Amino acid sequence: MRFDPGYLRHVVERLESFRSHPLGFRVAGTPEERKATKFIASEMRKLSLEDVVEEPVPVDGWRLQEAFVELVDGTRFECASFGGVPETGRKGVSGELVPVGRGGRKQLDRLDVAGKIALVEWEVARLWPYHVGLELGLRGAKAMIVCCPPGGPYYQAPGALGTFDGIWHEQAPPCVTIRKEDAPKLNGQVKVVLRAPLARGAEAANVVGILPGRRRGAPLIVAGHHDGWFGAAFDDATGVAVTLELARAFREAGLRPERSIAFVSHTAEEYGIANSAYDWCYGAWYQVVAEHREWTTSSPFYLNVEGSGRPEPFTVDAPPELAARMRRICRDATGDGLLPHGYKLGRPNTWTEVWPFLATGIPGINVSTFTDGFDRTEYHTQFDTADGVDFAYLTKLTEVCARMLLDQHRLDFRARARELGRFGLELPDVDPLEARRRFTAIGRGLYGLDAIDAPRYPHEQTASDIAHLERALAEPRTAAHELVQVGLNWLCADLSHEAFRIERGRRGRRAPRACWGVQGDADPGPDLWAELASLRGEGRRPGPWLERSLRRHLARSRRELDRRLKRMAAAMEGRVFPLARPRAKDLP
Repeated sequence: MRFDPGYLRHVVERLESFRSHPLGFRVAGTPEERKATKFIASEMRKLSLEDVVEEPVPVDGWRLQEAFVELVDGTRFECASFGGVPETGRKGVSGELVPVGRGGRKQLDRLDVAGKIALVEWEVARLWPYHVGLELGLRGAKAMIVCCPPGGPYYQAPGALGTFDGIWHEQAPPCVTIRKEDAPKLNGQVKVVLRAPLARGAEAANVVGILPGRRRGAPLIVAGHHDGWFGAAFDDATGVAVTLELARAFREAGLRPERSIAFVSHTAEEYGIANSAYDWCYGAWYQVVAEHREWTTSSPFYLNVEGSGRPEPFTVDAPPELAARMRRICRDATGDGLLPHGYKLGRPNTWTEVWPFLATGIPGINVSTFTDGFDRTEYHTQFDTADGVDFAYLTKLTEVCARMLLDQHRLDFRARARELGRFGLELPDVDPLEARRRFTAIGRGLYGLDAIDAPRYPHEQTASDIAHLERALAEPRTAAHELVQVGLNWLCADLSHEAFRIERGRRGRRAPRACWGVQGDADPGPDLWAELASLRGEGRRPGPWLERSLRRHLARSRRELDRRLKRMAAAMEGRVFPLARPRAKDLP
């Protein structure tokens, strides 16, 4: 089987050319994204895949056209923004610039931001711009400028201009991002211009093509995502290129697999829906809950190809049931010279489309060559171009992906049993004939989220909250230290009570526009803002009311833990919980 670096480059460079702004941007539901889907569908047809279709996905299309900050002397500084942020329009927003540091409420309490433009330094990863934007909006700020200063969590490459999905609150003002080198040059009166129209209910598309197999049944699936920030060559035109190159190589070799293979390019991985705490991985979630629910119970394997081809170790994020086989494949590939930079195994996370597939019941892995260093420097910046991709290496990785896709996808539940055993939970033995159904039960019953949307078992956050509440009651002198570690309450130091209530209210399965968050059933924990304010000397004086309140919260958390453990026990016994359908009120 032959893999072609020239074809990989062709796909990456063609996708990189679709842009709404000189720096790039092909965002779900925009004309640029639909040019990408038409190109991908055309390539699939040229490769003789069958049943090629652009499956509609309803999104809130956000299209960056122009962003800058202008001084009174006419000096302009090029900017970007975050997906879903409201625009200013052509005339922009003018006002006095107020530097607010990290933008926590302690900094803002000393300043008047009403009617002004706030300059925010994104210093720590946990306090995201959307948190600060909510607080600024409630205080009447007209606009917000964000920079990541030296030492910040992202955009640390020299001259980097960054973006992300917004996760934006409707109460927050327009916002642009600026280079860290340009932020110190801002002063006095400034004008912020952001032209980025939001088309609610726009149509994006996932693209699917089928290589028929010898057996009937749900297909194997391999996918990348075609939407992206800036040029988005590495993240994730490379994933789409690998997907199409696998199809080309399989067709050229005359391969007829045992199971059909669905070659997929997803939309809305980066951003797809406004006013949601779960605005990313939206296209993949919509595909498995609205278009292909049969995959969740029958597809044997899903391979998600994220940014690949930078000269870094090949990372395979695999669930316990697949980890041993993936390690064997990587070990063999290393011996064959296909992994010159090495490999490592990780755990699936919520930043890639493998998570909604796993949480609906599909065995799957994510592969990439992302590193922490790349995340801090060039991730989601204008430096994501084809020049950063080693296409010879990407060709080798494509062959490794072929081996993974065509492997016998046997599920080994022993590693899962050992993992659960560390929590005192027992997974009954799994009959090999029941393995696929049991994985669906595990996916829907054991894939949970913690308060900040990191993957955890469903009981972990609640059990941790209970432990901290118990310690707070046992030792009042350290109660504040314990309570800030309960659920989302670490945010209480930086958000007003109103802002905290709003942020907490859009977390968990009952939240508006929860999307794939419904599968994760996050527990945001109790609202302890008043209790923490009291302990910090900012509110009502401590007294018997405080202990009574904490005991009420503890009792509720214990009931919640009991509910979660019962649901997990049923899933471990093999109960397959129903797959929630998209709620009409939550869709664009």
